[in-house]
Amino acid sequence: MRTSCESVESADRIPPGATSHGPRLEGRRAIRWGFLLAVLSSQTQTPALASVTIESFSLRPDSPNTGDPVVLSAVIQSTSSCNFIDAVIGFGSQEELSGRKGWGITVDFQDGPIPVVSSCPIEKSFGTLPVASGDGVLRARNHGTVNDVRPFALSVAPGPVPGWDGPALHGGFSELTVSSALTALPGRLAMSDILNRRILMVDPGTGELLSSIPSPGGGDVRGLAYDGTNLYASTRDANGPRIYKLDLLGRILDSFPSPAVLPGNGPLEGLAFLDGVLYGSYESPPRLFAIDPSTHQKLWERALPGKILALDAAPEGLLGAEAGGDFYLIGPAPTAQDVLLADPIDTGLTTNPNFTGLAYDGFGIYAWDSTAPAMLFMRTFGLWWALDGTLKSYVPGLDLAIDVIRGDVENVLQLAGYFDLAFFGPAVCLAGRSTGGAVADPDEPPPGHAFFYLARFIDALDRQGSYGPTSDGFRRIDSSGACP
Repeated sequence: MRTSCESVESADRIPPGATSHGPRLEGRRAIRWGFLLAVLSSQTQTPALASVTIESFSLRPDSPNTGDPVVLSAVIQSTSSCNFIDAVIGFGSQEELSGRKGWGITVDFQDGPIPVVSSCPIEKSFGTLPVASGDGVLRARNHGTVNDVRPFALSVAPGPVPGWDGPALHGGFSELTVSSALTALPGRLAMSDILNRRILMVDPGTGELLSSIPSPGGGDVRGLAYDGTNLYASTRDANGPRIYKLDLLGRILDSFPSPAVLPGNGPLEGLAFLDGVLYGSYESPPRLFAIDPSTHQKLWERALPGKILALDAAPEGLLGAEAGGDFYLIGPAPTAQDVLLADPIDTGLTTNPNFTGLAYDGFGIYAWDSTAPAMLFMRTFGLWWALDGTLKSYVPGLDLAIDVIRGDVENVLQLAGYFDLAFFGPAVCLAGRSTGGAVADPDEPPPGHAFFYLARFIDALDRQGSYGPTSDGFRRIDSSGACP
């Protein structure tokens, strides 16, 4: 018996007297090769699209509040190497929950360059999340196709709002050291240790020492800043104040004389790096310097509202703190205005601090109180509308309570030295001496009117705080005593 290929070959044999270039022969050859290609194609398997599978995953912390960044850690198996794109989280209607509201996390992969099965560890910080509670689904997608789904549950409780605006005390830790400088690095804080001439790297949550590097110059580091790669240190040296650029191993990359206000010769007490410019605060007279770190040249200088010993960068400008506890948003420009964010009454401080270091890590402020000595967590004092439509508040300390009032926007008056909340009509006390959480408000403003909501601290000694300053620095007061 002849094979099918042999049959094709016999059909192509040249008859006696025929030439090899005739159209009939060329047509037969075309038929033969077409048939061969079809046979080979049928024997070659089309490679399957790559897929991903969830091997394990976790969310930490497992019981977060609105001040805790939530981090997803997972191991995803991919049949086409590890080509992780991104992961996103959201709260809303989920198809896998039959349309019910809940959390949805989608992890996206795409085909990698090597078709090999790989276990791919991934980690993604979602930042801080809003108040919400419910079931959730974790989806693993490759090229937009969901290959695997796993269930989970997540509850985000009311807690400190992240950020820098309106800082308020929210715990901290003690640290037995003498320090005058602080800045934030990814996952750690850098702080000066003057007595031992070191720069310490500590855990921002516990203060645990992670590592250390030698301080430059004479070791008296007064200010620290981080540019995303390297550190800048402002020092008091025997031959005059200097600024050093260091890598994270402590090696000196650059140094230059620090600007000063003559006839004085003091160092820059605060240091911050923002958008390629190095900023430094001088204690007396209070001045802000802008420096080009590449050329070492002073770009400009201007007055500050007080003796800012602690300085760091925020997205909208610079954060500064006076030793006594006043926090400012400082404009990074020669003609900018500085705004008082909070004073010790607003922040809930019950002692007289001496702030000499400040760090903002994208989620909250760390302030070094050299009197205690302790690192204080300063979160934003918040009152907000949650996803479920309820008004939420939080208490930034175990010994503190909170008052929440509601007033009519029309019933306010700007007087000479303060901004009265309820001059023409009483404010309504929605929560008095509250421990935080949901705030009930059954009323709706009449058509054409609007309500405002404000909160204040009650400390452990039952002393009432204020409702904070207005954006132009005037004190807000409530003359009606809405929450006596």
